Amino acid sequence: MPGEKILLVDDDPQFLGLVQEFLEEQGYAVVTAPDSRQALDAVGREGFHLALVDLRLPEVSGLDLLSHIKAKSPDTEVILCTGYADLDTVLQAMHRGAYDYLVKQNLRLPDLQAVVARGLEHRHLALRNRELLVEIEEARDELARRRAAELVQIRRIGESLSCPLSWEQIIEGLLNLIWESIPLAFLGLELRGEGENLPLQAYRCQPGVAEEAIQTFKSFLQESLGQGRVYPDAARAAQCQAVLPGVLWAMVKAGETLGLIGAARETPFTPEETELFRIFTLQGESALRNLVLYEQVRNLAIRDHLTGLFNYRYFWDVLPHEIRLSRRYGTPLSLLFMDIDDFKTINDTLGHPMGDMVLKTLAAYLEGAVRQADVVCRYGGEEFVTLLPQTPQNQALALAERLHQGISQLAVPLPQGEMHFTVSIGVAGLKPGMNSEGLVRAADKALYQAKETGKNRVCGAD
Repeated sequence: MPGEKILLVDDDPQFLGLVQEFLEEQGYAVVTAPDSRQALDAVGREGFHLALVDLRLPEVSGLDLLSHIKAKSPDTEVILCTGYADLDTVLQAMHRGAYDYLVKQNLRLPDLQAVVARGLEHRHLALRNRELLVEIEEARDELARRRAAELVQIRRIGESLSCPLSWEQIIEGLLNLIWESIPLAFLGLELRGEGENLPLQAYRCQPGVAEEAIQTFKSFLQESLGQGRVYPDAARAAQCQAVLPGVLWAMVKAGETLGLIGAARETPFTPEETELFRIFTLQGESALRNLVLYEQVRNLAIRDHLTGLFNYRYFWDVLPHEIRLSRRYGTPLSLLFMDIDDFKTINDTLGHPMGDMVLKTLAAYLEGAVRQADVVCRYGGEEFVTLLPQTPQNQALALAERLHQGISQLAVPLPQGEMHFTVSIGVAGLKPGMNSEGLVRAADKALYQAKETGKNRVCGAD
């Protein structure tokens, strides 16, 4: 190509001048050297794209000069010029790295121009190939690095979301994984459902994001989720993209719970980032579904199938925990032990279905009549217990009286009319040195006293 530098080495002044003039007319920058020493000095001072070297030179032969040039400047293409065609010499020249050779006899300048152009093009292609190999190697390393990073992220997903967690822990872990793995300006999650302790929303936002953009995205998530859309409204998505052009979203569903995750930033997302976001949300959805199944199975294990109340097993699991909390914080704890009066007679005279109706009626009343912090359990048969945290025995007695009065007014429908029933209640408060079994024995003893003194009454432990 014009402007490229060519070294011309020949001890024939006439040939040297002729070729120099011709190549300079073609636009090349030409440096001449009449012998090998000056040629090596020129190569040491500056780089050349191509060298035309006479095979027969004084002191150092053209073949040796070829080797020296290639040693100092491997990218310089060398074309040997010879006065005769010697196959052995040509083979030696090619072996040492020569690009081509020319025979001076009957050399036509257009042929010289063509060989020089091909030599320079060969050099250019060789350099470009080398650059491409470097780029390929760098791309391969970058791909391996990204793949390794993705595998680390996928491993983190498994570590963070695989074990049974709460709704808050799964959502917090999912948002943290996305936020730490993909550069974002905004990240949000809206949920709708009835999961235990289900958070309704969670957000992450970089400092400096305009309030207008934040509110636009919140409205987008809330309205899309409120409509139960599998694919959010395109017009609302376009409004989000107007303030932050890069937008990703995904729906998640776990049981009756539906969620919408949205992510945004000022630049579009790469395919790799989009895929990583999809992997995160799918794994998050899987973790939430596992939690729903876990809660369902757990409820089967700790709930009474007839009344829906906590069962005997759960009561004995939670009682030591409540006692530890009472001891740690110095707060009172009381227990109500309740028994339906003459329940056997109800079953014998009206049948077991009516007995079941009485149990369910009582369970529903108790759940609605105590605090959310209180724990109501079906202890077994017609017996029920209620744990009252932060409640001294005198207050527990007052509550027991109110429950006793309310239960006496409950009506269970019969084919002809309605039926009323009564309960006996024993009340005990936790005392110093008392363990779980001791508290239950005290409440049971008070219940026995209520039964022995006529039933349909409340008795407190001594």
